[in-house]
Amino acid sequence: MFLGTINLVIIFGIIVFGLWPFNFWPKNQVDWLEGQNGVHFYGRGIIFGEAPTPSSLHPFSLEICLQPEKESYDYTARILSLHDGRRTEKVVLSQWKSGLIIQKRIQHRPEESYPKVGIRNALPKGEKRFLTLTSGPDGTKVYIDGKLAGKYPGFHLSADNDSSFGRIVLGNSPRGTQPWHGNLYSLAVYGHSLTEEQVFRHYQGSVKKEGPPVEKGGLFALYLFDEHSGARANDGAGRNPLLIPSGFEVLQKTILVPPWEDFRWTLSYMKDVMTNILGFVPFGFFLSAYLRARTPSAIYRLLLISLLFTGFLGVSIELIQAHLPTRSSQLMDVIMNMLGAALGTVLFHKIVK
Repeated sequence: MFLGTINLVIIFGIIVFGLWPFNFWPKNQVDWLEGQNGVHFYGRGIIFGEAPTPSSLHPFSLEICLQPEKESYDYTARILSLHDGRRTEKVVLSQWKSGLIIQKRIQHRPEESYPKVGIRNALPKGEKRFLTLTSGPDGTKVYIDGKLAGKYPGFHLSADNDSSFGRIVLGNSPRGTQPWHGNLYSLAVYGHSLTEEQVFRHYQGSVKKEGPPVEKGGLFALYLFDEHSGARANDGAGRNPLLIPSGFEVLQKTILVPPWEDFRWTLSYMKDVMTNILGFVPFGFFLSAYLRARTPSAIYRLLLISLLFTGFLGVSIELIQAHLPTRSSQLMDVIMNMLGAALGTVLFHKIVK
């Protein structure tokens, strides 16, 4: 009876910890800036809307004016994604510390084929930046504040034409796990590759707070975030508005993401691994003690029952987490849970022996 009660208390504690902080309807942490155009991402926030179709965007250019709020990310914080519903985005702009990372997905290859280029110190904390990306037959160019910062002849952001971009996602990944912190002032998408003269002219317009000049026949999306309130950012090109939901939304729910997709050599990730191991050692220990008290069993039988029960409990928690906006469902957690329970079982066997 005593051991059974201990096991129930441990299981209850595991469930509480797995679902903490019970924030099932979190706020979307995006606010309109006061006294100026733009929006502020200050936590787990997201903005999204329909993107122009790539059949009209070969080549294309993208302009974004922003101001990072922090540099100390232990993950690549998503600034912008062009997402068509597959496991990986088609085009991604991210921040890693103070660096800018540009990634694209290669079609007709495994999903993990995700080449990238980067520019160091492109996004220093607290400094406003006007970024321009142009992509065409000659490759991709990156401009910072109207000046060429990177040139990548073999890197084509718009090389494929198999489906639409689907959505523009701002301030986070479609999975909702890589929030970016900072101010976003404007975003423009063009259906052609801007010239250096156009890039500089658009930057000057941004500095003068005039907004980027409209290139005739080439503007596909323009968001100036000048509404100052509400749940929509209207498209100056007259197409699709961006949505700013009041509650945080996950656009791409994932279940039991495999370790090779989300593994990171970071301190926070290693802490999560150790927590998932150590948190289940007591469960494996007292479950084995309970089973041994009822029926004498060999170590192999105790291990098998412990692993099966822990696997069932871990998967159940991860399935619930998959539907919580503030949590993520990872197979690595279940594996580490089972390892912790196995260590607890072995520890019990050593003590009894």
